[in-house]
Amino acid sequence: MTLGASTARADRREASLHAHAVAGLATAGDAAAAEDGSAPLGGLAVRASYATHNAFQYDAALTLLATGGAGFPSTTFTPPGRPPLTGAYTVATQLARLDGGVTLRPGVVWIPTVRLAAGVQARRSGGPVVESGGLEVSGEALTGRGSDLGVDVVGVATVGLDHRIDRRLIVGAAVGASYAVPLGGEAFRTLEVTLHVSRYWYPR
Repeated sequence: MTLGASTARADRREASLHAHAVAGLATAGDAAAAEDGSAPLGGLAVRASYATHNAFQYDAALTLLATGGAGFPSTTFTPPGRPPLTGAYTVATQLARLDGGVTLRPGVVWIPTVRLAAGVQARRSGGPVVESGGLEVSGEALTGRGSDLGVDVVGVATVGLDHRIDRRLIVGAAVGASYAVPLGGEAFRTLEVTLHVSRYWYPR
């Protein structure tokens, strides 16, 4: 492939490995709250891809994310053997997401991208941290609730712009969202901004 080629397409039979830095906002539900809470998130991701066509590539991504404490309104907790505890509270989340999909990429030097993917994620919701009497109270013995581990089916969509530095190196940015369908857990959604660097090679 030559960057000055007249056709504005990427190469088929490209393989690539992408490293992402992720930041954004998460919105989560909680069984004790009538409203969802939100918190900032951050994390890292790696993505591998292979193109069988000039205009798109198949890929799979592993994403590790953590959120700050999502805030929820005042609630009364009743730990066994202890007096009730009332106050607003926060819950932090960590997750590992594995998804696969297709990325459209109509360009060579400047490359708009649209990615659609689906997969699963394991999600750990920490125990609540309750604000009570000017103090933060946590721990299963004091709140009656510990951490929970759940599994979601998740859909992911992103749009972005990549820039090809040379035949092997591409950098880019994207914005996207994920929507979890919990398998017995609470709602969870993200808005994500990613910066990434990608290394390409041609196994065939």
